[in-house]
Amino acid sequence: WVYVENLLLAIYSFELAVRLKRFGRHFFCDKDNLFWNYLDFTMVVGGVLDLWVLPLASLIVSLITGVQQDLSRDLKSVLNLLRMFRLLRVLRLVRLLRAVKPLYNLLLGVMESLKAMQWVMVLTLITLYAGAIMWTSLIGKDMLPPPTNGNETNATLDVELYDESHRYFGTVPDSLFSLFKLMNGDTAVVASVTHTVYGQLLFAGFMILSNWAVLAILTSVVSDHMISSSAKTNEEDAKEKALRNRKVRNTRLETIFNEMDKSGNKEIDEEEWRIMLQNRVLCEDLCDATGLSEKLLKETFECASHDAALRSSQSPTSLLARPNTRLLTQEAFMDALEEEAAMADKRS
Repeated sequence: WVYVENLLLAIYSFELAVRLKRFGRHFFCDKDNLFWNYLDFTMVVGGVLDLWVLPLASLIVSLITGVQQDLSRDLKSVLNLLRMFRLLRVLRLVRLLRAVKPLYNLLLGVMESLKAMQWVMVLTLITLYAGAIMWTSLIGKDMLPPPTNGNETNATLDVELYDESHRYFGTVPDSLFSLFKLMNGDTAVVASVTHTVYGQLLFAGFMILSNWAVLAILTSVVSDHMISSSAKTNEEDAKEKALRNRKVRNTRLETIFNEMDKSGNKEIDEEEWRIMLQNRVLCEDLCDATGLSEKLLKETFECASHDAALRSSQSPTSLLARPNTRLLTQEAFMDALEEEAAMADKRS
């Protein structure tokens, strides 16, 4: 195990050195990973002191003085604290789970299920407490016939079974713990009770209520919340993916529009649009970015563009340069293609 400890410490030290080299002083100021950074730094420093520095220092002192030295005994309390703190490295498994998406989704489902289990636990406790009162009254208070030996005419009390049944169900706390064990499959606690018909009926009734009903409710609640959590996580992932795809699409559309807009005034006319459609590279790139066909692109231009004559009062020079033509602004271009692309995704 010592070799494994040293190997893991070497790996952690190398990882920490690379991260310190990469981020520099920002390693200690990163708000998003502040806890993890300080945790890793403390674990590595404590491990280096415990496994490398102090043993090496003890060896050097021993060689110089000729007397066996163990410096770790002088710092025993500090080293014990560091060793206990190093146990927190199991928290690194959480970071591993976050890196592996399916495992992280499973962990989220388990956490959501644990929140929902609280009321099932309350129901279980109430069931066990009610059962404990009933079993204590029926068995511990001798309301049911005690176990006997022999036939009906010559029946004698079975003292061993009687004492055993009172040991398990003599008081409410004892009955509560015994029924909890019975609920989890330990039928030895009722071995002294099931020798009579009444005990067998009592045992069967409790097993039906606890194992078949309460545990079935627990299983269904856990399964339902894990499914709901998984669906919620998948929906959030889909929204994030759609948002990333939208950003990529808008970037591509802006690039294509700038390629078409030779004048650089954030609007294109019919001539520039026709030239773009004749350019197979730009046309195919635009079709790929929007998911629309060339025919739909032409229809989109007709719907989103406006007559240049409408802007004559605002931009007479633009009207003289491009009379009787239609203009498409960058904003209208982006909105129209975004809307058409969304409709195309729904149709597909």
